[in-house]
Amino acid sequence: MKNPYTLIISLILTIIFVASVSTVSFGQDKSAGELYFQGVDLLENEKQYEEALNCFQQIIELEPDYAEAHYQMGKIFRITHQFKKAITCYKNAINLKPDYSSAYYGLGLAYLELQKKKEALEAFKQAVRSKPDFASAHYGLGLAYNELERYDESIAAFQQALLLDPDDAQTHYGLGITYEQIGEYQKSIDNLEKAVHFQPDYGKAFYHLGMNYQKMEKYPEAVENLEKAANLLPDSADEIYYTIGTIYRKMENNEDAAIESFKKATQKNPQHADAFFYLGWLYNKKGNYEKTVEAYQEVIRINPNYTHIYYNSGWAYGELEKYQEAIGAFKQAVKQDPEDADFYYGLGWAYSQLKDYEKAIDTFKQVIRIQPDYAFAHYSLGMIYLVQGDKNAALDEYKILKDLDQDTADKLFDMIYK
Repeated sequence: MKNPYTLIISLILTIIFVASVSTVSFGQDKSAGELYFQGVDLLENEKQYEEALNCFQQIIELEPDYAEAHYQMGKIFRITHQFKKAITCYKNAINLKPDYSSAYYGLGLAYLELQKKKEALEAFKQAVRSKPDFASAHYGLGLAYNELERYDESIAAFQQALLLDPDDAQTHYGLGITYEQIGEYQKSIDNLEKAVHFQPDYGKAFYHLGMNYQKMEKYPEAVENLEKAANLLPDSADEIYYTIGTIYRKMENNEDAAIESFKKATQKNPQHADAFFYLGWLYNKKGNYEKTVEAYQEVIRINPNYTHIYYNSGWAYGELEKYQEAIGAFKQAVKQDPEDADFYYGLGWAYSQLKDYEKAIDTFKQVIRIQPDYAFAHYSLGMIYLVQGDKNAALDEYKILKDLDQDTADKLFDMIYK
């Protein structure tokens, strides 16, 4: 007689085997059609791309000639930026179904991502040939012509797409961008306004609306649209706020608004050297030299080689009567560009403020070596010679100066013979 425990174990193993076979059979029993609809749901609604891809791969194992499965795989690869794989899948779909207009459209988009513009154009043409009333295919043609800088043909293609689908936001956007590129800003605005009408969260359209209004010098409208763009495009908000700041700089009595915009740019991106630079420049204009220096220090932190940053810092330190710091800044400026006369002039001025006249004289002579007609350097030399009691040397500078700048020469003359 068999051991009862052995019978029980055998029975359990049999149940497990049957259950596992049933599970496998159930998965295998799914039809290609069922897998297709499952895959589409995972792709379109759930955004679960790996799971969707698995469904379509199973379909192809069951039915290698299932063109729609190849197409959906191409779509997944395009969405996930695997463009070469996408192209292969779209081509497989087209080989199985030569009039597959959607596959030609997807193929064109993938080619555009790889900057294969001529191949993209041909793919979109095939999409239109297969289905002449396919609005998206005409839109694709517009994109390809735009990339090829064939703007008239791009406009015509976008317009044809709008005849077929007048409410399509991305086509109005494409048409607006094309008009912007050829300088027809009002037509661009008209189309971009329609784009945001049909898609109120279209951040890129708001951005280009702002840029077009800026080019037309309609600054309040530009700011309004760029503010909306900044809210809708968080990844680009730093550059957008920087642009808003530059617009406020062009508007009268808007320094405070410009400062707030540049501040927002630096808050979004603490590495934005240009925004810190203009913050410093505006604070300097308003006479807030402490904040000027703080902003310029941030620029130096980000980019020690930033053009003119040490020179500007030197003058800000000078306004704060921090002449030793000013000398340090101007020295750095000279180190950056040893042949810039303005940099040497700032350094000479800072030495003169500390009454280090010998160094000041040597430095102003460097200015004149680089730029012999630098009027303020001759004037400053003349004034130092006067302080040192050398009226003849001061008069020599006056003689040179009167051929360069009569008003400045007269000021020096009056100091010599007051």
